Amino acid sequence: MSETIINLITPPDKLFNNNPSLLLFNPSDSIKESFNDCANNLSQQINLYLSEEEQTNIGWTLDVANSVDNIIVDVDNTKQEQWLIGYLLGLDKTFYLTNQPETVYNIINVNRIYDIKQFMEGVNYFGVQQQ
Repeated sequence: MSETIINLITPPDKLFNNNPSLLLFNPSDSIKESFNDCANNLSQQINLYLSEEEQTNIGWTLDVANSVDNIIVDVDNTKQEQWLIGYLLGLDKTFYLTNQPETVYNIINVNRIYDIKQFMEGVNYFGVQQQ
């Protein structure tokens, strides 16, 4: 089996190819580690766009959000650009993580996930190989 290639793209860059693409918006370190663990089971190349709060480029994030196949938002790790959570949750390709037991986000978006593995196996978009 060939080695999986993940193209990591950060602001202000963009990559135009036919690979499946994912935007991680403000992921915590544990979410990044979880993604890396799941990435070992990917069977194809992907484009991973990473937007972190310290380097948020709102124009880039909005543009990328409209062009990627899926978005994962770490609600709990987003402190500054709270309005952007609402915009991203309004997109049907967005999945979100939060540890808050009582949340109103499910009114806007029903795609709540509890970990990255759930996303990778549930969407099955990236061709995760079952073990």
